[in-house]
Amino acid sequence: MFRLLIIFLLLSNTCFGQKRTASFSSIDWNVRNIEAPTVDSLAKKLTAPYETELEKTRAIFSWIAQHIAYNTGIYNVGRGYQPVKYVFDPADTITSKSAIEQTAERVLRRRVAICDGYSKLFKTLCDYAGIESEVILGYGKCYLEKDERFRTNHTWNAVKVDSVWRLLDVTWASGYVTFSNEFVPRIDESYFLAPPQQFILDHYPEDLKWTLLERPPTLREFHFSPFKYKSFIKYSIASASPSSGTIEAFAGDTIRIELKLKDPSKDSLTAPDSYFDSAVIQLSPASVFLEPVIENNKAIYTYVVQSSDLEWLHLLYNRDPVLRYKLNVKKLQQSGN
Repeated sequence: MFRLLIIFLLLSNTCFGQKRTASFSSIDWNVRNIEAPTVDSLAKKLTAPYETELEKTRAIFSWIAQHIAYNTGIYNVGRGYQPVKYVFDPADTITSKSAIEQTAERVLRRRVAICDGYSKLFKTLCDYAGIESEVILGYGKCYLEKDERFRTNHTWNAVKVDSVWRLLDVTWASGYVTFSNEFVPRIDESYFLAPPQQFILDHYPEDLKWTLLERPPTLREFHFSPFKYKSFIKYSIASASPSSGTIEAFAGDTIRIELKLKDPSKDSLTAPDSYFDSAVIQLSPASVFLEPVIENNKAIYTYVVQSSDLEWLHLLYNRDPVLRYKLNVKKLQQSGN
């Protein structure tokens, strides 16, 4: 009996001596009403209740996602992305602060930003919280983009949590922009501390060390592969054929695409992602969504090209979007008489 009592006391001290980690939902709820006039005071309010770097990182990430709206003013209807001209702000005359912190202060005041502002606000808050982080420049694959040129068009963050570098994108995690250029706030968990193998599907950094992969894909492999939605990883899809992200065809041609599956019976028991709203993309007449026929461990998609206006083929699997292909419909050349 004495020995059992000693064991119980040791276990009790071990269990109750450990610091509890607050759940993300609790942190998200707690930060929703926090306000502060400056970035440094905001960082203190957000992180004061927490002890671990993970909790503090989540608090900063969640506050930005809930309080900063995407600046849709950078878009002109029918013309896509337009550069924003710098507007002088008297508060920008503060010279004792870095350019990154000045950007963060502007975002905090205005409550709107594009990716540059989101990522710099995150880094500045982390700096004041004593958390090491970086702003990462690179290329972001977006399913709404129409410009196929590879160029630096996006920024996100790397953050060191418990001595390990992790990746996050608070811009894309905060919501999405509809075809009518309206920002819809909605936190997407897939961009918070995502595994590097998942993050690389739509983020390609200028400095390859920030892929956090031992063998990062080449630029050609990244850019010319089909666009992989996050559910591609979710279902452990082994491969896709064709491997090129662009399919060329004539009107009337039948396109066949095959996905090699790991376990279709298990996949059917997985709940579809409630975040994705296909109705938003379906507003575009240039898109079509395809459902597969399952044969053994393959998902087979067929489509007869009917219009030269079609640009995108979206593959659905278990009602989740998993891949997107670019379709180039070629025109038949008229032979001269």
